[in-house]
Amino acid sequence: MNMIVRFISTLMSAVSNCALYSKEHSSVDDLAKKAHAVLSEIFQESDSLEIMIVDNDLVVNKSPVREAGVQAINFMKRLKRKGLSRVDFLKGIPFSEMKQFAVDMSLPDKDPGVYPHIRTGVVDVKSGGLKLDTDLNLDNLSGFTLDQIDKVKEVYHTISPYKKLNVTGLEEIVVNFIITFRREVNILRLISPVKSYSEYTYTHATNVAVLSMLQAESLGLKDDLMRDIGIAALLHDVGKLFISNEVLEKKGALDEKEWSEIRSHPLFGARYLATMDGISRLAPVVAMEHHLRFDGKGYPKQAVDGKKQHFCSQIVAIADYYDALRSRRPYRRELEIREVLSVMKKEGPGVFNITLLDNFLRIMHTAMSE
Repeated sequence: MNMIVRFISTLMSAVSNCALYSKEHSSVDDLAKKAHAVLSEIFQESDSLEIMIVDNDLVVNKSPVREAGVQAINFMKRLKRKGLSRVDFLKGIPFSEMKQFAVDMSLPDKDPGVYPHIRTGVVDVKSGGLKLDTDLNLDNLSGFTLDQIDKVKEVYHTISPYKKLNVTGLEEIVVNFIITFRREVNILRLISPVKSYSEYTYTHATNVAVLSMLQAESLGLKDDLMRDIGIAALLHDVGKLFISNEVLEKKGALDEKEWSEIRSHPLFGARYLATMDGISRLAPVVAMEHHLRFDGKGYPKQAVDGKKQHFCSQIVAIADYYDALRSRRPYRRELEIREVLSVMKKEGPGVFNITLLDNFLRIMHTAMSE
């Protein structure tokens, strides 16, 4: 299955580059050749590759693909825009046909082409009798969320100035939550309470990502941007990994020196993320700005001077503020949902973008009434 995911990802990279540049661009040829080479490997064990969309899930050769990544979601969206839910690749397909398919997929207004070794059409689920076996059990959403928190923890444990960040692992977490949104799961069932101080970092990062992506979804932001916001939100507090545990977990009031260290974590996080390859440039921006205010105040000083908070940072800041007040900390109790929303509404002017805050309050009140 890994090879199939690699094929789809490489093919979609070719499609994206074709849309961004032109079909004559060298990168399109290179990526189409790589996709063709991977497909040739797949054909060593099979004469065809059958890809279908069933109930918003990707199914390959009658098996559901789990954790396929963002490119698989983009591939499904491209097919749907053309009125398709099935594409079969047949053994013997030449490179020229593979490239032409990528070119046609990149053109939003072009009807599906006719190809000798590629069959396209619509899935008839009723006659096919296909049943999906999915790991996303809607009756055990708390377990699902805890699994995602464990994955965040695994990624965080690999973070080091000397190691490459596991971006793929973060994408999988983000896509898993996007799938639950599309199934209209109540947001409050995806938010996990902090059970211990030692788990705060991972639980808080997960909750902030969920709340940020839900805002993005409600605002109609494109999937690619929603993915980038989700990853940035997962990493917004990564700078705290460079703060001493004695300060982070201190039960009493912090002195001025300790507060100064805490206020440095956005800068530490931004500097770290700015050195990472393969991650959206939005991540270091959000890490730097999530403690800014809409009126230009806040911290760190390096982010305040003459800069307006990025729109996506405004979204994450709302999610961060909400979950911070909802979480028990060594120096205070957690607040109930209505208490938090009341505080946010009261402090809204200046602290938050009022339009975004009103949207967030609407989302949460709707969730509480369901």
